[in-house]
Amino acid sequence: MDEKKSKTFEKMFKTFQLGASYFSVNYMRAVKKGANVAEKEILKAAEDHDQPVEVMARKLFKAIKLGVLRAAEEMLLFGINLIEQMKGKSNKK
Repeated sequence: MDEKKSKTFEKMFKTFQLGASYFSVNYMRAVKKGANVAEKEILKAAEDHDQPVEVMARKLFKAIKLGVLRAAEEMLLFGINLIEQMKGKSNKK
């Protein structure tokens, strides 16, 4: 591989690394926000010690579902933001 191709490949690889790192950080942030939502809902569900097991299970499932939905919402916002950034870069060229 000649030097020009090598530098191009190196630049592409660094860009990929930065993109993957950016995605990972945002994914972890989204999961944490979802887990925080689920935690709060689970603690609320556990306050009533005299409820039937079925009710508690339903509340736990709902809490987990809310946490997952929150994480998904965060990832969607991240994706929309990323697209807007790419549009901005495209328009500047």
